[in-house]
Amino acid sequence: MESATFRKWLADRGCTFDVHERGKGKQLGHASVTVRRGDRTAELPDIGSKRRLDPRVVRKVVEGLGLPWSQLPGPASRA
Repeated sequence: MESATFRKWLADRGCTFDVHERGKGKQLGHASVTVRRGDRTAELPDIGSKRRLDPRVVRKVVEGLGLPWSQLPGPASRA
């Protein structure tokens, strides 16, 4: 799933996003986004809107926020 599609899906479910810049220098990894839904939070890598997210990352975020995995856009065979 593309990052932009996933973020839109999260926003439609009332999630908010806090972007964290990566530090300066080499080997500091990707910038990240904290996704908030009520009192739950999850970390999402900020890799660009057209890049595909690893399905394991998507599942971890969805479960961390208490959202139903089966309602994600795309093939129903994910569940």
